[in-house]
Amino acid sequence: MRAGRCLRLYSRHDFDTRPDHQAPEIRRLDLAETALALHGAGVKDLASFEWFEAPAPAALSAAETLLARLGAVDSSGALTDTGREMLRFPLHPRQARVLLEADRRGRGKDGCLLAALIGEREIRLEARTSFGGGPAKARVSGPSDLLESLAAFREAERKNLAPAALRSLGLDVGAAHAVDRVRKSLERRLRGKPAARNEGDDPLLIATLAGYPDRVARRRKGEPGAPSAELLLCGGAGAARLSEASVVRDAAFLVAVDAEERGRAGSKDAVVRVASAVEPEWLLDLFPDRVREGDEVVWNAGAERVDAVSRLLYEDLVIEESRNPRAASPAATKLLAEQALARGPRAFVEPEELDGFLARVELVRKLAPEADFAQLGEEQAREALAELCEGRRSFAELREASLLDLLRSRLAPAQLASLERLAPERVRLPGGRQTRIHYEAGKPPWIESRLQDFFGMADGPAVGSGRMPVVLHLLAPNGRAVQVTTDLSGFWDRHYPAIRKELCRKYPRHSWPEDPRTAEPPKGNRIR
Repeated sequence: MRAGRCLRLYSRHDFDTRPDHQAPEIRRLDLAETALALHGAGVKDLASFEWFEAPAPAALSAAETLLARLGAVDSSGALTDTGREMLRFPLHPRQARVLLEADRRGRGKDGCLLAALIGEREIRLEARTSFGGGPAKARVSGPSDLLESLAAFREAERKNLAPAALRSLGLDVGAAHAVDRVRKSLERRLRGKPAARNEGDDPLLIATLAGYPDRVARRRKGEPGAPSAELLLCGGAGAARLSEASVVRDAAFLVAVDAEERGRAGSKDAVVRVASAVEPEWLLDLFPDRVREGDEVVWNAGAERVDAVSRLLYEDLVIEESRNPRAASPAATKLLAEQALARGPRAFVEPEELDGFLARVELVRKLAPEADFAQLGEEQAREALAELCEGRRSFAELREASLLDLLRSRLAPAQLASLERLAPERVRLPGGRQTRIHYEAGKPPWIESRLQDFFGMADGPAVGSGRMPVVLHLLAPNGRAVQVTTDLSGFWDRHYPAIRKELCRKYPRHSWPEDPRTAEPPKGNRIR
């Protein structure tokens, strides 16, 4: 030995951060194939198996779950007939399940080819380039990327898989020959009388689904005529995006045969590179125990109502959904109340009327504590709104009902009479006109009307049995206030003479008497 040089084909950072030892394969690889082999050897409880080096519990649990989903083991961990059949093939359990399902449907040889295509690298050079991030050439829509590869292989097979023929078809020579070797090996392991052959694509699409029951996805709704590439995966796996290279452009449901995580570290976003179409009835046929019906109430924001939704679900993936308005139920009442309270009571009654009523009650509570009024404020208004939701299911029904009437019903008849007497809604002026009294929280009550309407009055109106003067907004003929006051008598004495001169000049056709206390006001009963 002698001194020499070592050329490291990696950066200093990679060298410095590299672990001293690689993690063993049992902690890095998919354990489904190993778990199936152990079950085949009679081991039922893999957690108690004497491993030389135990795998991660989560990885072992995932392998067991997959085998159960594929029908390879039963709930006790014992191997099923399907599991024993799968062990005949030196394949990952997914591939073996695809092969067996295809064989049961009379397409055993095609199933062998499908399994080989899944296990080996992509034979279509164009698809592989697109999967790697290159530009995707526009493709004709099809049911399955696997079937595209299968059709390309069969065409090359008719030309004896000659290298020149493979290249002319855009296929990878090495990958195609590797697929051929695996396919022939699997075909030799097929045994028994083949089932009656079923033509068409469906048997192979169903077989693909059988191997990937946990990879079912539903396409999100897109623009009309432009199906979305966004997918929703079953089992809480989140969202994914269909590769532009995939031919599965239109299917509403599909299987994500091969997906690759992309983006920032830790991101769950995935790109589905190889997909296969699924019909909802196949899920019912293969996995009836995974399909369930569910009923719930949901909020229809557009119609502002509670709808009853009936769903057919594969795990948590909606296969079919129907929405129907129905009679109110406790769940509908609860949801309606949540939505109504989020909008607030004033969305279902004239805000000024509600605020005025609450302010009137509060004013009387202060002016006449002996009346023992129940407190009616914002909290009580929200409670009344929630009560109003009973037996109803829409905002329209809430608006047709009367929140104010429900609030009034919380006052005894004697209290209602006191409310009308101490804090009336309107006041009649000398000329017969009625004007609304405005009540606002934290402010004295006020009215507004034409100055002439107050002719004939020595003092302004008051509420609370005369204990609280009403603020007067005295309006000129143009509707603008010439004075705001609670002292009508003082206004007549101190301010009216000067204001009268100006009003006579601006509005000569109107009568502006020198003594307004004894003047005749205009006649009328208009409510302001």
